[in-house]
Amino acid sequence: MTTTRFGSFAASMALALGLQAACIGAGDAKAAEATPAVGLQASGADAIVGDWKPTDMDVDIRIFPKDGKYVGGVVKAANQALVNTELLREIQYDPASNMWRGEVFALKRGQFVPMTIKMTANGFEMVAGSGIMSKTVEWVRVQ
Repeated sequence: MTTTRFGSFAASMALALGLQAACIGAGDAKAAEATPAVGLQASGADAIVGDWKPTDMDVDIRIFPKDGKYVGGVVKAANQALVNTELLREIQYDPASNMWRGEVFALKRGQFVPMTIKMTANGFEMVAGSGIMSKTVEWVRVQ
């Protein structure tokens, strides 16, 4: 498997969560709004921020902003070798279409492929790949 290991994922999440906790502890309401709590629906580009589960895999993936884009890494999995593995990268929000575009790691192909994300009533729908080589997967927010 050639997934990208990113040791900075855990450090980035610890820093982000630590900063958020410090800001919330200090009473900064803006920090609390920046990372939506589970069950709350954010709007716009940050609607994908949080923990998600694709319906076709036994993993929890945390999506968060990084360097002006969004990334996603495995935070919980039946296969512990996947934890801290980056599966989503280079995600950017397109306000004109209300969709996100980026790349997802296709385990069966062993490489990153283009993908789009569109919010649905139950979570979001990801279309990975292109043309006849595409796959659509529903994702639900982790409770």
